[in-house]
Amino acid sequence: MITVFLLGVLLVGVLWKLYYQYQWAREVTVKLWFETDAVYAGQETKLYEVIENRKRMPVPVLEVGFHTRKELDFAEVENTNVSDYLYKRDVFSVLGRQKITREIPVKCTKRGKYLASDADITTHTLLYRKHYSKAIATEAEIYVYPKMTDVSEIVTVCERMLGTLQCAKRLYEDPFAFRTIRNYTTDDPMKTINWKASAKTGSLMVNTFDSAQSQKAMIFLDVEDTGILKYEDLVEESIALAATIMRRLMRQNIEVGFVYNGKNGEVFLPANNRGNRIVFERLLAEYDKEDGAGDFRQLITDLFSDLFVQKPLSEDTLLVFVTKNWNDQMRTLIGECVGEYQTLVIVPVYRGERHGLKDSAKSRDNICVLIKEVERT
Repeated sequence: MITVFLLGVLLVGVLWKLYYQYQWAREVTVKLWFETDAVYAGQETKLYEVIENRKRMPVPVLEVGFHTRKELDFAEVENTNVSDYLYKRDVFSVLGRQKITREIPVKCTKRGKYLASDADITTHTLLYRKHYSKAIATEAEIYVYPKMTDVSEIVTVCERMLGTLQCAKRLYEDPFAFRTIRNYTTDDPMKTINWKASAKTGSLMVNTFDSAQSQKAMIFLDVEDTGILKYEDLVEESIALAATIMRRLMRQNIEVGFVYNGKNGEVFLPANNRGNRIVFERLLAEYDKEDGAGDFRQLITDLFSDLFVQKPLSEDTLLVFVTKNWNDQMRTLIGECVGEYQTLVIVPVYRGERHGLKDSAKSRDNICVLIKEVERT
């Protein structure tokens, strides 16, 4: 009897092991997603992790893992290992027809496009003698845009230069951009008289319109860092400066164009398209220094000798160059290319390492150089 009983127990154990081996992962799902599609570098968000067991059979031990780039900071969360990538694993006990949802705080420390992917689930047999694993198709994606940085001084200079552009030109009124009604003067043409308003007030009134000329800016960003010594902080500050300037100018309804010497770059001419802001920020988030960068001076030469000849920039366009590679050759090239355009050059340097550079150094009256000091990290 004892032998039969032991054989029965052994048989049940073998059958259970076989059943569990083929049934444990059935109708078990894992989903990952971020609270938002995009944040700025330095901000926090949440990663949602949902584990659901839709069958009646429980899974006493379920280990869930995924990996992502290490710039997403899960430092305050347990069961996280960091090497070239960040690997996170959690252990759950999931009952039949149970759904578990976790909110994991994440600090996005650096710009980039991040995927939390390649999830896998693992379970163990009794006494942990054997384990089974299965890959789960899930993918959470988030864009971390370049950080917001202080550009108040730079924007003030931009506004002053844009104002100079507008004041230096004759302004033509746009008949479709109505602004207000005012009293008639002898300099006003008869066609501008608003006869209905004149009848109500008892005196001649005329319509006024906004200027047909719009303010424009073209941003040139240099991400080249090809020297023996690498200055990643200055490249990142250059990207942050260009992105923040672009945001500030667009909020003021200024048409902004953009080009940079990253491998995935293309030329965007100034246009009245607010959707370009997302395009620019995603482009900069996706830029990876490992992909390399083109020659910034060659890019400038090609643009002004080819594209801007075929599609000239309007005379009221402010040119903004952001480069850490400022030297005599760059100064000469920009001076030759920009002609009479109002031009602002922004040069990020490490604090205390100006090497003779001065703020507002001008090679001509229309070219201004600003030095932006950056702390070493």
